[in-house]
Amino acid sequence: MNINNISNKIKQALMLCATIGLLYSCDDFVQELPVSEISPDGFYSNNAELESGIIGAYDGLQVAYSQFYLNVGEFRSDNFQPNGNNTSRNSLHNSTIDPGEGLLRWANLYTVIDRVNRVINAGPNIDGVDKDLLGEAYAMRAKIYFDLARVWGDVPVFLQSITAISETQKPQTSYEDVMNTVVIPDMKKAEELITTPSREFRFSQASVFALQAEVYMWIKEEGLAKDAIENLIALGSHSLVQTPEAWQDLFINQPSTAEFPQGPGKVQAGPELIFSVHYALEETTSGVARAYMAGAAISVMSEEAETKWAERFPIDSLGWADKYTATNRRLPVFTREIELDDGSTIIEPIYGDWRQFATRFGGDFEDGLGSDEFGEARCAKWVKNRSHLNPNDDDTNLPVYRYADMILLLAEAELKLQNAPKCLELINQVRTARQLPLATDEEFGDNFDAQLDFLLVERQLELFGEGKRWWDLVRNDRAIDVMNPILEEREVTPLTSDRIIWPIFIDHLRENPLLNQNPGWLN
Repeated sequence: MNINNISNKIKQALMLCATIGLLYSCDDFVQELPVSEISPDGFYSNNAELESGIIGAYDGLQVAYSQFYLNVGEFRSDNFQPNGNNTSRNSLHNSTIDPGEGLLRWANLYTVIDRVNRVINAGPNIDGVDKDLLGEAYAMRAKIYFDLARVWGDVPVFLQSITAISETQKPQTSYEDVMNTVVIPDMKKAEELITTPSREFRFSQASVFALQAEVYMWIKEEGLAKDAIENLIALGSHSLVQTPEAWQDLFINQPSTAEFPQGPGKVQAGPELIFSVHYALEETTSGVARAYMAGAAISVMSEEAETKWAERFPIDSLGWADKYTATNRRLPVFTREIELDDGSTIIEPIYGDWRQFATRFGGDFEDGLGSDEFGEARCAKWVKNRSHLNPNDDDTNLPVYRYADMILLLAEAELKLQNAPKCLELINQVRTARQLPLATDEEFGDNFDAQLDFLLVERQLELFGEGKRWWDLVRNDRAIDVMNPILEEREVTPLTSDRIIWPIFIDHLRENPLLNQNPGWLN
């Protein structure tokens, strides 16, 4: 492509983006699309160009998910609580977000959709098209529309790349139609097309099955979710890690600093990682800040979550011995050396769940919980020491689908399919890998509600800070029951059923008169 053609394509893109106010700013539209993608029709003519388009879509996913993913899946739940007077973050924790708050913008999500639409629309016109590339595009579109629908409910649907202003202003499509005519067909199409069994940073057969499981559980098709997870397991490409150190390696991105010389750098590797959004400082121009925002001082791990954790895995010897009888007793994995007054030393077990130690700031395998009280500890699942951490220098990958998540989601499916013993077996499969005492029938409970609550806590502890907790609560109709006692204690407006979904950003309503505000946010 010569420079004149590039210049002409950029000029055409500028003319186009000047007319598009709904989805992009003009600068974003030009800067975020690869040069090879900028054209008035957005179509590609061969697989090499199609590959560039897919890479551009993954680049867009980096931007779209960098803060959105945890904002919608984590901070509205009981995992975190406010710490200070940061209005924007506190409104997330309290589900009192103002419709004028900028974090409600959905432009970055629609940027990704437009990019994959260009790939999907071009595919039929390419001889010998690479079906894997098309499958990735369908999987990405299914995932983005799924997130749009469960966050905002009814949303505009675009299945063609945008080429004119007349195509940008669409009314909302109902939540049901988004799910039934876009999300489910697209994820099925992705399964048909993709042949690559597994790769962490691009959609593969494994991550498509994980997506299907997530969607089917959401729409209460537990049998189909079970099939999807069993298909994933049958691939044989993923497994549970078996040591605390290997578990921490899935997440840790701790640079070596003067304050923390033992920092291993960016690890984030292991057989549990099915699909992650990849970040690299040399490739990312905007601050990504996932580890930073999860561990920033404006939020801390909630007292409720930490107390629940210590109740399930007692942090004192008497509580541990009382709870874990001879049938399921296991000595704590870690010990520490204690110096006595006479100068001698003894070796003492560290009681509790080492995942809690690894997740909280100041805690580690050798020292346990650290010095911070419950309700005061920042999250440190990714970065153990935040001295001088700049959010723009945070290139921590974002794990979207992980094998332990799928095993525990399968446990939920089995429970809802009236197979409680299998559910408990799967819970203990994860506990065995984590070297923790096995759950007993007595702990698990003797009725569905007790068993579901028990399982949801297992998921909460294993997946803390990974953007799953809020969706677990909503999927199981637990959000109001769990959150309102907490919100009442914070003396804020209680959560209602029509405020489970987010308000539409007020500027989107101004830009597109065909949109309607969600009912719970009209006043």
